[in-house]
Amino acid sequence: MNFKVLKLSLIFIIFCSSFSFALTKKEEDAIVRDFLWARFINLPADKRPKTGLTLSAGGMRGLSHVGTLEVLKESGLPIDYMSGTSMGCIVSSLYLAGMPFSRMRQLAYNPDFNYLSKDISVIGVLKYLLGDKLFSSENFQNFINSEVGHLRFEDLPIPLACASADIKTGEKVVFDSGPLALGVRASMNLPGVFEPVQYRHRYLVDGGVVDYMPVDLVRELGAEWVLSVFALPDYSRTVPSTILGYIVRTADIRGAVLAENSEKNANFLLGVRVGDLDFTHPDQTIEAIEIGSRTTYEQLDAIKDNLLLFSADYVFK
Repeated sequence: MNFKVLKLSLIFIIFCSSFSFALTKKEEDAIVRDFLWARFINLPADKRPKTGLTLSAGGMRGLSHVGTLEVLKESGLPIDYMSGTSMGCIVSSLYLAGMPFSRMRQLAYNPDFNYLSKDISVIGVLKYLLGDKLFSSENFQNFINSEVGHLRFEDLPIPLACASADIKTGEKVVFDSGPLALGVRASMNLPGVFEPVQYRHRYLVDGGVVDYMPVDLVRELGAEWVLSVFALPDYSRTVPSTILGYIVRTADIRGAVLAENSEKNANFLLGVRVGDLDFTHPDQTIEAIEIGSRTTYEQLDAIKDNLLLFSADYVFK
């Protein structure tokens, strides 16, 4: 143990306690936390635990991840590895590819479903409703490439793993190398809406079918401490009235069950209660991002406390 660091910490704590007549317990805790946090985030990467961040699926609710990432970045939380499924994969990949938060918000506030598929037209919808043809998600792959370039997972500054599923075998298929846009497309490829993505003899659909909140993937990348972010649904107020609504609801219910096991493997679960969003109302996407920001900010001290406690041996080494 570095006794200079320990001595400095003790002196600092005693210094703060000498003014306890003027500070509340909450204020004292905040001062000590900020002191230790500043020391932790300035540690070299090889002198602290490897941290991981997992972003859940969740459709439009998953846009809350944008707000969460903004707050986490501002806090200085070091992130060594990331994983995501569906919307969690989309947001994490765009973030790691360098897309500014302002652009993410712009895309969320002005959704254009032509980004998703060239088949979203009157004729395309009629074919879908008649059971003749599912939509192609190829446009989304092209859109990702147009926004961030033809990047590969290996090009990202932080290792990322995204989950998808083989609709023929039920197996989880992980993308952590190869074309980024292809992996993102496969991870968000909602079954029953989009045609399966054919890749290396696989037929790939949304990863939420098998791994809604892929904590296991970020662990496999090397994370020792994991923050898992779950965009929580609330379906108590509405009943689906469309085919797509029922498909999404069914996927989310199954996903919530799958997420229960993932929760146990995370060090800190950040539940963002976004509620039930209607993707046809863009104003609700604005609300989702703000809920993500607010919830993360409210839980930030608890996140720091959890990570600092886990890292005590490193902070005082």
